[in-house]
Amino acid sequence: MQKILIIDDDKDFQDALRLVLEDHGFDVISAYDPEEGTEKVQSEKPDLVILDVLMPSNYEGFDVARKIREKLKMKELPILLLTAVHTEKKVPYRFAPHEEYLPVDYFMDKPVEPDVLLEKVNELLNIVE
Repeated sequence: MQKILIIDDDKDFQDALRLVLEDHGFDVISAYDPEEGTEKVQSEKPDLVILDVLMPSNYEGFDVARKIREKLKMKELPILLLTAVHTEKKVPYRFAPHEEYLPVDYFMDKPVEPDVLLEKVNELLNIVE
């Protein structure tokens, strides 16, 4: 069973994601802040991280992604950035994966349909259905 770590400070959103992912056979673990998330990346060894951008100190998700890649040296761990930053902060530009500035594998806007999320999770985990 593949393990997914969700790092998001919104418990309700985490619960909704958990239901969808566990219903499709994934083992889901949660972290509610960047520090806990970074610790669980190391201790739980997830197969995929779903990460939010907007956490208690605003754009901390970007820092978490860089820490996973640079300090923890986990360049192969898939990171899916799933966030409402474009709608909540109304930024005049679009965020997208970038090896140096935003080292994630894919960026998706919230809300996301469960089928679309599952399709991307399966793709990132190389699961063929």
